[in-house]
Amino acid sequence: MSEDKKILSDLGVTIGVLVVIAIVISMVAINLVDDKPMSASEEKNILDRIKPLGELATTLEEAQKASPIVEEPVVVAAEPMTAEQVYNTACMACHATGVANAPKLGDIAAWAPRIAQGVDTLFEHAVKGFKGMPPRGGSSQLSDEDVSAALDYMVERSQ
Repeated sequence: MSEDKKILSDLGVTIGVLVVIAIVISMVAINLVDDKPMSASEEKNILDRIKPLGELATTLEEAQKASPIVEEPVVVAAEPMTAEQVYNTACMACHATGVANAPKLGDIAAWAPRIAQGVDTLFEHAVKGFKGMPPRGGSSQLSDEDVSAALDYMVERSQ
């Protein structure tokens, strides 16, 4: 037998085996399928097994309906942060370590050329971002007053 005929013969045997396997799998699948309708209790059991663990309440009324212990949230007015708190929250991570060439707090030589540009330029860089520094030091919730206070705090300690 030539090599081409052997390859064709092997291919035919392989295809035949695959067809037999497919027939066996389909016969098993047909025998596994139950044609009788599901009872209400069986359907309820299945739905109970696959139901979500919880539901998201999008309103206070929905939350109170789902759990009567949910209370009205108490709104507490936050006191404004001091300049030092703003520095510690938003600025210190870079200006205490010099990350991305940020001038370190108290480093007079590093701050001198920046202070020479004027407070308005420093404020603009702080609010809009400059080189490696993100806008508002990466704390978008800071007001202009917060940024200005933190800037004054850093400049005072770096002259």
